[in-house]
Amino acid sequence: MKLFAKTAAAAAVLAVAGIASIAPMDEAAAGFDICKKVKITVQNNTGAPIQLYDLDYRDLGSNRWRSENISNRVIPHGGTYSVKRNLEGVNNAKTFVRVQFRKLKSNGKWDRFNTWYADSQTITCTKGKKVRVVFR
Repeated sequence: MKLFAKTAAAAAVLAVAGIASIAPMDEAAAGFDICKKVKITVQNNTGAPIQLYDLDYRDLGSNRWRSENISNRVIPHGGTYSVKRNLEGVNNAKTFVRVQFRKLKSNGKWDRFNTWYADSQTITCTKGKKVRVVFR
């Protein structure tokens, strides 16, 4: 009887361990859903310098916003800025990129209370895709 109890307990432990080992695979599988080396180019046509401060993209499949860290970058009028990023969760999926920026106030300081943004066209994200965002 004791042997049966030990065997049943061991089987239960193995079953729980098996289920626990499957759960992380779903999260790991999401790591393969990366749209790699996407080149994002921002062009400033606002007529004045701007400060680029945030880069987000919309996962249209799950209706979820995702964010990419960028450092604040000043782009002069007519200037461009390009960056390559790996976008998670949108490989072979429809998405668009939103870039947020600040404008200068009349006193020469950045307006931190208002947000301006521009969106790219909707794309199907694939490795090496080029995305262009124009500020007007």
